[in-house]
Amino acid sequence: MESSQKNPLEDLFSSIKSYMDLRLDESKLILAENLAKIFSRIIFFLLIFILMGIVLGILAAALSTWLGDLMGNPLLGMLATSGIFLLAVLILYLFRNRFLINGPLRMFIRMFFEDKNNGQEN
Repeated sequence: MESSQKNPLEDLFSSIKSYMDLRLDESKLILAENLAKIFSRIIFFLLIFILMGIVLGILAAALSTWLGDLMGNPLLGMLATSGIFLLAVLILYLFRNRFLINGPLRMFIRMFFEDKNNGQEN
């Protein structure tokens, strides 16, 4: 009699163990998916940043040449271009929380929480 009562308990414990293993596997898969998304976005933004830096460098050279021609002195053109870049850096510094903290924070929150909600609603 005792052996017949242990079987349902053993089945229950094995079911609980299987369930916990499946939940652990699901958590690992969700973590792997989110890490892959994070790294792909980091790589994407790094490539965009590099390309934009190249474009910005070419545009800065063209602007300083043009301003130098307008002012009659290439050095003044370069100084004016430097002043424009310093102004841009100052603006970015003043709005750094909006650009550097709030934007990525919203992106990560959306990535980790809204994807789960969308999957459960369907």
